[in-house]
Amino acid sequence: MNSLDILGSLIKGQMGASAGRLDRTFGNQGSATPGGGAGSMQGAGSGALFDILGKVAGSMLGGGAPAPAPGSGSGGGFSTADIIATLGKSVFGGSGNSGLGSAGAGVNSVIGVLAAQALAMAKRMMAGEQAAVEPQTIDFNDANAVIAGLRKPANADEERQVLDVATLTVQAMINAAKADGRIDEKEMERLVGKLREDGITDEEQRFVMEEMRKPVDTDALVRAVPNEQVAAQIYTASLMAINVDTDAERRYMQELASKLGLNRQVVSYLQHAVGVA
Repeated sequence: MNSLDILGSLIKGQMGASAGRLDRTFGNQGSATPGGGAGSMQGAGSGALFDILGKVAGSMLGGGAPAPAPGSGSGGGFSTADIIATLGKSVFGGSGNSGLGSAGAGVNSVIGVLAAQALAMAKRMMAGEQAAVEPQTIDFNDANAVIAGLRKPANADEERQVLDVATLTVQAMINAAKADGRIDEKEMERLVGKLREDGITDEEQRFVMEEMRKPVDTDALVRAVPNEQVAAQIYTASLMAINVDTDAERRYMQELASKLGLNRQVVSYLQHAVGVA
């Protein structure tokens, strides 16, 4: 099973808000948290996002970084999906059916950088800085660079790490989608039908269906999270999967953030970065 293929298909728009969230992420141009001013955490603009992706991935790949996106979102003839797939090919090499693996790898890179930005800015704020300016460089250790999709895996163990995080990301998105109880058998069949159209294998379809039929289990999801970087990544993916416009969804995201141990600054940054708050 290739969980990057599943992630790529889900992000293409099969699951709720995911495609729209990515469009807003690339379209955001520094929207601040309510109140603004000193200590506020700005949203990630598309230019800043690609700047950080280029710098970090370039250093990891020896200069082979993805080129900055022309314009933002769908500007310049490039859709968000095009940009994401190109990023995945540049950083990870892509895999699987009709570019789905490339899309999944690209999404993992975007989520990884947003998570790292949020953690870095929160750390600076807690160190006493009056205002958090979006960092233009992020110090990734080697392990987190692979997890965040910013360095191509060098061996089978690292490839497995990437796929494990992608699997956890898919599980997080599905768990969030079940939070308000709206996924019934008919909706499950619709979602799996879309995956089938994308060329997802029978094994991968069964995995998604089984995950959707399970009860919401945030504790099990959190127990599988290995570190703070992954915690911020699956919180971001969960935000992308749903609209967060019902009380049940808002309670779920609050519970998830609390159980993941993410502080208020990290949560606020990620919400604004993907256009939720």
